[in-house]
Parts: sequence; structure tokens; C-alpha cells
Amino acid sequence: MRVPPAVTYRPAGGPAYLLAWEQHPDDRSWWARILWVEVARDGYTGRHARVVAADVAPIPGQDYSTVPRRRVSPRARRPSDPTDPRDPSHRRDARERYRIAFERALNREPEPDF
Repeated sequence: MRVPPAVTYRPAGGPAYLLAWEQHPDDRSWWARILWVEVARDGYTGRHARVVAADVAPIPGQDYSTVPRRRVSPRARRPSDPTDPRDPSHRRDARERYRIAFERALNREPEPDF
């Protein structure tokens, strides 16, 4: 498995993996498909997005020659993001959310006492 090269994602102020360059079908501008990891106290979450190419900067020493370049079809749907609650294809009903929260609360490990 190939690890994609890293770039600096300026709005987040940190590193991200550059998965692909994508050309917008309307104005022919270039966008970057990136993936980054958000670290929190209780774990981490992988996020991905399509951002304007001007928002990413190269990191010295990375090889960008293997990054694919794609033209986005005007009929293509945006990729869904299962971590985004605003994404309609991944909304759960309220009872399902409460059931999951209840199960997490029951199965939570005790907090360290030190």
C-alpha cells in the first residue's frame, strides 16, 4: 500500500495527505482531495475534503509525481462523509442516536483515578 505525500493545509495549519488533484468541470480550476487526522482526548478521527489548490502548500522532500490528476464529471455527486452530520446520506434517526449513546455509556471503561 502506498502512503500519499503530505502537504500543509493552510486553514487548519497542519499536515494532510494529498490523495488527488481534481479539476472542476465548470471553471476548470484545480482542487486538492486531502485527508487529515483530528486528534482528541478520546481518540482520533480521519477527515477528508476537496479544497481549493491554493489552500495547500508542498512540504520539502515529498514526491508529488505519483499523485493522480482527475477531471470531475459535472454529474458526479460529491463524496459522502460519514462523519459529517449534515450529510443526508448518513443521518440516523433520533432513536438510533440515543441507543448508540446509551450503549457507549454502559460500555465505557472507568476513568483513571490518579
